[in-house]
Amino acid sequence: MKIWSVSRRKMEEAIANRNFDDLRELFKAEKKTVKDDEFVIVKIDGLLKKRGYRVMEVPSEQKEEFARLHFNFVMNCTKLGYCSKSTPILTLQDILEVSSIEECKHLFGLVEENMNEFKQPGFIETYQNIILRLCNDLLRRLSRTAETSFCGRIMFFLSRFLPLTEKSGVNFMGHFNTLNITTFEENEPTAESLLAATSSHHAATPSGAAAGAEEDMETGEIEEEAAKEIIVTPEMYRQFWSLQKFMSNPNLLYEKEKFVVFKKDLTAVLSLMTANKLEKFAAEDESEVAESRKKINNDVFFTKYLTSPKLLALQLNDSSFRRNFLIQTIIIFQYLNAESRFKPPAKKMVLNEEQSKFVHDYEDKCYRLLSDTMPRGTAFVAGLKRIMQRETEWNQWKNSNCPDLSEKADKGAMQMYKKRQRVPFNPNNLDLGTPELTKLWTYEPDVLKACKSDKRKFIPTLADFIRDPLDEMDPEQQVEEQYKSINEVSFQWRAARLLMHKAPGYVSKTEPKADPTTNMRDFLERTMYNTGKTIDEFKSGIEERERRDAEKRAASGEKKEAEARKKVEESLKRKLDTNTKSTTIAVSSPNPYTDPPLTDENLRQLATDLSKFSKKLAKLVGIDEESLQKTSSSEEDRCYRILKEWAERNGKSGRSLLNLLIADLDVIEVATATMKKIHETST
Repeated sequence: MKIWSVSRRKMEEAIANRNFDDLRELFKAEKKTVKDDEFVIVKIDGLLKKRGYRVMEVPSEQKEEFARLHFNFVMNCTKLGYCSKSTPILTLQDILEVSSIEECKHLFGLVEENMNEFKQPGFIETYQNIILRLCNDLLRRLSRTAETSFCGRIMFFLSRFLPLTEKSGVNFMGHFNTLNITTFEENEPTAESLLAATSSHHAATPSGAAAGAEEDMETGEIEEEAAKEIIVTPEMYRQFWSLQKFMSNPNLLYEKEKFVVFKKDLTAVLSLMTANKLEKFAAEDESEVAESRKKINNDVFFTKYLTSPKLLALQLNDSSFRRNFLIQTIIIFQYLNAESRFKPPAKKMVLNEEQSKFVHDYEDKCYRLLSDTMPRGTAFVAGLKRIMQRETEWNQWKNSNCPDLSEKADKGAMQMYKKRQRVPFNPNNLDLGTPELTKLWTYEPDVLKACKSDKRKFIPTLADFIRDPLDEMDPEQQVEEQYKSINEVSFQWRAARLLMHKAPGYVSKTEPKADPTTNMRDFLERTMYNTGKTIDEFKSGIEERERRDAEKRAASGEKKEAEARKKVEESLKRKLDTNTKSTTIAVSSPNPYTDPPLTDENLRQLATDLSKFSKKLAKLVGIDEESLQKTSSSEEDRCYRILKEWAERNGKSGRSLLNLLIADLDVIEVATATMKKIHETST
């Protein structure tokens, strides 16, 4: 007995110090003494568990570190065969049972970190049920509302650890949590009084009270500027929260009377949401609001909303609240239409045609409301539809009695990769890896010469390129402006590049005061036209076109000049006829019966008035104006010399001078006024 206690004490010391060498020697010595391996393993199992309880006696801040060291030591003992395979996870289970909730949150990391070890072929059979029991014990200790995040970690771990065909986590019979009851003010007078108090408070609050509103905001609220107030009646309050009993037990909706109530209440609620849509955020504000909501959701999370009548109007203005309600409704609609083998056949859980139409129409309406709910409503709806499609597939899997999905995998043996037969190198047979590359390289004996071949020149000649545009510029072709190729941006780009390289007049010296070219279309048209004059193929055609245009312009000019002269003569004739009938001597125009000669003084007076038309006057009279510029310094002197020279050649008849100047309306108007003054002076 004394030897037994000494051996036990030495084992405890080796385990406490995590000394594998000492534990190995003691394990061998114990086997020789007892001659029973199972007895020694059971003894070490008990000592390891006992040490696990001792570890939990250290201060809280050191528990995780000591527990991690002890667990790793036990795992190594298991791999060396010093203890049972179940000892590590049982030790960890004992540690979690004697730890607080806050300590379990940190210690559960050991379970998550060693998940791959637990799934090894030698451990999975032993550990699966123990880990499932460990997680269920933890979930029973936790509050689903206060410890939601930790519960989610445990459930997520189980979903990764258990095989896909494991049915322990599947709601195989399709049961609903009917114990989830939503309590609210069902007494209508009470709800009405609370809503009335809320309305009066909003009405009595002045607009200036917004300065202190920031202090009254509770944690988790989002300040919304100018939020549209939603009017909630006591009936609407009752209708909204009474829908939750159908959400927790959708089988009630297969009863005709209950479905009528559900239809009425849901129609009223969705009509209220449709009439009071949330305002869309601007592009800049949407990202800011999403970040603020994300920050708030990370700080505070509630699994159940408050049901006070005072809060419903504010809750309906919250996009998260609306989304949660609409998603609830969509899930219920999917269940009502889904085929499930676990719906009791005796109750005839099937919707009639009218009910099915209502479900289908209002499901689309819920999706539209979700799409209009900011932020990122369209993207949210797209993600939700994918999730609901996956739920439909999982429902079909459950209806098929949860078959093993691995059975559908390809069970054929994987074929070994066949190595391609190596081709011996032949310097006379060039192979660049692919037939096309080899063909390209062996196209010509001299590759550089082939690249310079005329066949490789794909740039059109200048004559071929401008042939069609020049034809389109010819008025005789009668091409409408909108159909001309010069209007296309791509053609302008190609024309600019080609003309820049080959046209001599593309880049030309311009006058310093000339306006820069802003119209690319006109510039290219002018450049192609001038370039065509330098090409023999188009030179004769362009000259012929210019000759025709000049003849047309000359004919048009002569016609206009004749019409203008005729109009002026008719005007003068009317004035002369009027003056002859008057009792006084006509002073508005030269006397048609007398034509006194123009004196030098008259010519000087005409030159003074016509000084600004010296160039036009020289052109009308037929005198070279440039020769006069060299001898005369002023415009008036040049005009006088022009009139003097004309008078010496043609006589000094004022009527002849007016007939000559009638070709230019501006000049004849000034000359007529001057002649009028001359006649007034002479009379």
